[in-house]
Amino acid sequence: MSGSDPTPDVPSPTEKEAELERLRSQVAALEAQLPSEQQSRTGWWRPLVAGFLVLVVALLAPLSVLSTWANGQIQDTDRYLETVGPLASDPDVQKAIAARVEEVIFSYLNVEDATDDLVAALTAQGLPERAASTLKLAVGPLSSAVRNFVSEQILKFVESDAFEQAWIDANREAHKQLVAALTGDDNGAVVVDKGTVTIQLATIIGTIKTQLVDAGFNIANLIPEVTATFTVLQSEDLGLVQRVVGFVDGLSTWLPAIGLGLLAIAVAIARDRRRVVLAAGVAVAGSMLLLGAILNILRPVYLDALPADASQAAAGVIYDQLVSFIRFALRGLIIVAITVALGAWLSAPRGSGAAARGTLTRSIDAVRRGTSRAGFNTGRFGVALARNKSAIRVAVLVVVAVGYLSFDHPTGTTALWCVVGLVVALLLLEFLSNDPGTEAAAGPDAETMPEATPTSG
Repeated sequence: MSGSDPTPDVPSPTEKEAELERLRSQVAALEAQLPSEQQSRTGWWRPLVAGFLVLVVALLAPLSVLSTWANGQIQDTDRYLETVGPLASDPDVQKAIAARVEEVIFSYLNVEDATDDLVAALTAQGLPERAASTLKLAVGPLSSAVRNFVSEQILKFVESDAFEQAWIDANREAHKQLVAALTGDDNGAVVVDKGTVTIQLATIIGTIKTQLVDAGFNIANLIPEVTATFTVLQSEDLGLVQRVVGFVDGLSTWLPAIGLGLLAIAVAIARDRRRVVLAAGVAVAGSMLLLGAILNILRPVYLDALPADASQAAAGVIYDQLVSFIRFALRGLIIVAITVALGAWLSAPRGSGAAARGTLTRSIDAVRRGTSRAGFNTGRFGVALARNKSAIRVAVLVVVAVGYLSFDHPTGTTALWCVVGLVVALLLLEFLSNDPGTEAAAGPDAETMPEATPTSG
């Protein structure tokens, strides 16, 4: 035969690339003709107002944390006991209280004079001169022994479970007075006078007095009812602090809602909503880091303002314990804010966020195809998931958000577990979804089909 069947022309790789580029240009031209959301959201004021609102939200976030903390310490007795309860078992606090109680007790019990009186009384009974001289030499060691006995009894009590329980019970009964450091009310167990906050030790000293008497140390009956105190805070600006705390305490319910409302307005009016969400997440995380830095800066200021005879170690423990729940809350908000920012970044239509999202999607698709070849297929259930994927994502976000907000005092651990649960749920949704259109387009043997190659006749 002089001829052969005509072979269809197969485009060369260069022609393929040119055709692909032409199609891309057509798609770009069509997209440019469509009024995009960003193009339709004109107005020079939009980015300015949205940026200002984001800044206000970032400023309100630390105030929300502080107001929630202040409200919890003032209104919630159990919450306050969670704060002050662990202080009873801290060694530095125990030593500081024991030293202060010992100072007060020995101010009423002059052990040296009492020992001299005892020796004088025994000598007056007509003891032999040698015995009387020996007894006088024992005055010093006897005084030291008495002091050591009293000190041991005091330390033994403050290190006991009884002291921990007494500390908790006393704080429960005197909660309104114990929060005088925040409200300025100077009645009861906590006294605020000229910028100094002190805790009354009368109950503890009375208990130790009874314990000494029960141990046979009857001289302890000479200790009267005392009004000794233990200083926990001293500052000339305490009045200002009380007014600020009183102000933010009144806004504890409204500040978080106001912040969320302003953020919603900023997103609604923004030209690029995704970027506003990203900026808000970064700004809130930054404000939480700033709040943590301020707490660290205030710590030495607080310690320096205490009296010279105050225990620095105990004061540091008290400060750290009082602000511990602020730190827990800000860590939680940092995790939430960073998660929101990452979500906005991954939702970008182009750029590094889009590339990262594409890599993640391709990885999930590869795992899905591998399990499908192994016989695992979600069938109609997967198809239903694919068709309702957007609604399910919103539902998952709402459930996780409500779960996080249901905690009265969420911590960093709470936020981390919520984020982990959210990520796992979204990954499972993506993995279990079964879009028949996508699979049909790809074809079951798409990975194994050979490329067409030019042939010659």
